[in-house]
Amino acid sequence: MSAPPADTAAQPGKGGAAVFTPALFAIYDLAVSPVTFDVMNFFIFANMWSMRAGAAGYNVIFVAGPGGRFRDLTPKDKSLDPAEKTWRLRHIMVSHAHIAKRCLGVSTYDRREDFGQMLRAIHPTQLFPPGYTQSDPRIPFMLVDLFAQNPTPDELDVFAPDAAALRKTQAWLDRHAPRGRPVSLTLRSSTIEPQRNSNMPAWLEAAARIRDRGFDPIILPDTELVTAGQDIGAFGDIPCYPMGAIDLELRAALYRRCLVNLADNGGPAFINYFMAASSAVCFLPVEKLPEAVTLQGGGLDRMAELLGVAPYESFPGATPARRFVWKPDTLDNIMDAFDAAAAYIAAQQ
Repeated sequence: MSAPPADTAAQPGKGGAAVFTPALFAIYDLAVSPVTFDVMNFFIFANMWSMRAGAAGYNVIFVAGPGGRFRDLTPKDKSLDPAEKTWRLRHIMVSHAHIAKRCLGVSTYDRREDFGQMLRAIHPTQLFPPGYTQSDPRIPFMLVDLFAQNPTPDELDVFAPDAAALRKTQAWLDRHAPRGRPVSLTLRSSTIEPQRNSNMPAWLEAAARIRDRGFDPIILPDTELVTAGQDIGAFGDIPCYPMGAIDLELRAALYRRCLVNLADNGGPAFINYFMAASSAVCFLPVEKLPEAVTLQGGGLDRMAELLGVAPYESFPGATPARRFVWKPDTLDNIMDAFDAAAAYIAAQQ
């Protein structure tokens, strides 16, 4: 599947107020797609495609599988019951639409048959993925496919929090980041594949050292920890921002306000790579590979392939403040990564 060439994009809105520029309809088919933060890759694809097609933007449609069911393929799929998947659809998946800059609307269809009636009214040229049918749904959310299209920096600038979210986050930071130099630490502490969880003692000691360097460390905890009420007091005297764990826009706003964003295991923190000027220093699970990698007999090469990069490399345009860290999350490695990012950002100011 190849996107339209980048240099052939039309200019939506040009040519007079009476000109109507159609939008695309981007279909996320839950029969074959996951209910995880991988959905952001779908939005990135839809953003690029709509820009190259000269569309006004895109409307996202989440459609249930046959019988209202979700995909049940991977270990992560099988660890989530239908109620949990529905919660994720409402609070994770749909939330991406509200901070996607070119997304014009979002809807969900619990009954596949209802969407089938609407699908007949959509012109084929307005469909994304192109050629989508309910009998042959497409799943364009793999990063390797995205980067094969050679996206431009503008095409990768997909998400942005609204002014109200930034204002609310700044009000919180005014109270909890007294030095005005916030640094986020996004940590994993899940009961799903717990062997992948963050090295919490190392991260908490790193937070203390970051504070000693004159910054304001802020823990962005795992959603599962927050919804279970286990975040309270879990990080000692290091401030915790639980709202960002359950509200994607507030999460994005915190990331945008922080000088450095450190993260372990990727997931929701990957959104930083697709917000212009946002720091993103993510430790990859090199010694705690996901089951989706290991059950296929894969190792670091397979994880790199899923990320769309070569082993030990980062996304295009990497800097010390926007890169992957292909090392375990030990205290020394965390501090080395932070110091490099902070020095780079200071040199740019």
